[in-house]
Amino acid sequence: MRIFINGLQSVQWMVFLLANIIAVPIAVGAAYDLSAVEISTFIQRMMLITGVITLLQIWIGHRLPLLEGGAGMWWALFLVMAAMAAPGDKLTALQQLEAGMIAAGGVLIVLSLLPSVMRIVDLFTPIVTGVFLILLCVQMSGSFFKGMLGVSRYGHIDWSVAGMSLAVIVIVLLLSLKGKGILRSMGPLLGILAGWGLAAWLGLTEGVETADERIFALPEILPWGPPVWDFGVLLTSVLTGVILISNLVASVVVMSKTLGVEPEPRAFSRGLRMNGVGSVVSGGFSIVGLVPLSVSAGFIMTTGIREKLPFIIGTALVAVAGFFPATGAFFATLPSEVAYASLFIPFSQMMGFGFRDLMGVAPSNRNLLVIGLSCMFGAGIMFLPPDALTQVAPWLRNVIANGLLMGLLLCMLLEHVIFREKNTEQKETTRG
Repeated sequence: MRIFINGLQSVQWMVFLLANIIAVPIAVGAAYDLSAVEISTFIQRMMLITGVITLLQIWIGHRLPLLEGGAGMWWALFLVMAAMAAPGDKLTALQQLEAGMIAAGGVLIVLSLLPSVMRIVDLFTPIVTGVFLILLCVQMSGSFFKGMLGVSRYGHIDWSVAGMSLAVIVIVLLLSLKGKGILRSMGPLLGILAGWGLAAWLGLTEGVETADERIFALPEILPWGPPVWDFGVLLTSVLTGVILISNLVASVVVMSKTLGVEPEPRAFSRGLRMNGVGSVVSGGFSIVGLVPLSVSAGFIMTTGIREKLPFIIGTALVAVAGFFPATGAFFATLPSEVAYASLFIPFSQMMGFGFRDLMGVAPSNRNLLVIGLSCMFGAGIMFLPPDALTQVAPWLRNVIANGLLMGLLLCMLLEHVIFREKNTEQKETTRG
């Protein structure tokens, strides 16, 4: 019976990781006008690299059951670059992003070797991590709703797609709240299966031919071509990688709290080093840059699966599946609408983690001002029209247009410079 339960939970982790993987290549591929076959191989590469880096993290990295996945900020940078590039220059933009991820990864590896790396960790107080998680979910909420309502596919709300998405959300929510035992842990899995079936009935799934007729094949290295070095993209990419240290720190802290353990002092430096390796490999295999996903904690809260063995088995299955071209073609038939809907509840949990961090902060005028200014500033930038910054230099535009990045930078500036607390005892109260 225990083997059967571990098997089901492993499949649950596998499907959850796949749900996080599939949405990224589909969205990025559409933005860069990639063919169905190119998106299929994109998914195959994402499966292999994501699975391998996740396993390395739990083995020699932070050692927590945190799935790796396409970072929201890398994902956003890809989409911003696609919007800025002329139709004939989109391939060049992808090659520039390859170089950017490799450079960012090298910087992260160097930072992880510095003895002062823990000082970076100290910058991420409960206020900073709370604001980060909330802004991250706010930034992704637009993509979620456009996908779940059919706007991404049709340009307008399609009520059949919206109904399908709602059905997936209700299944996941009901099983997560009312389910007992194994059934409770199968909410996301059953939601995805039901949504996939409804999508097939609605005609939203299409067969995808494989680019490689072989059963077993290694994913291609640099399929978008050799890296192209552009100073603006390099600078933006390195800054993105450094800022994403907050994602690593927040993910480790949130997962540790979820498991009821204290994070190891060296977990941050080990995780950062492996995060740098993951960024370099992401550039080399032409995928979206990876980071530990905070939403993994939401998944554990939703399903109650806390053991590491199902996590390891499920992740290994995804990595192995990345060697088979047919798997990429098969999972490419899963509509992004279903992927978005299946992730809606875990992402909602993640926003709740952000509020939990902020609720533990003393409600002083200073703290409320830091939180309010940061959230208003970051969210406000997210609502700027795409052409609002056309007069700004391209490399700087990629930074300023990112509401998550700007809100986080302002929060850290207010928290540690402008409104820095000199009273140590008061600061400890704030952290508690």
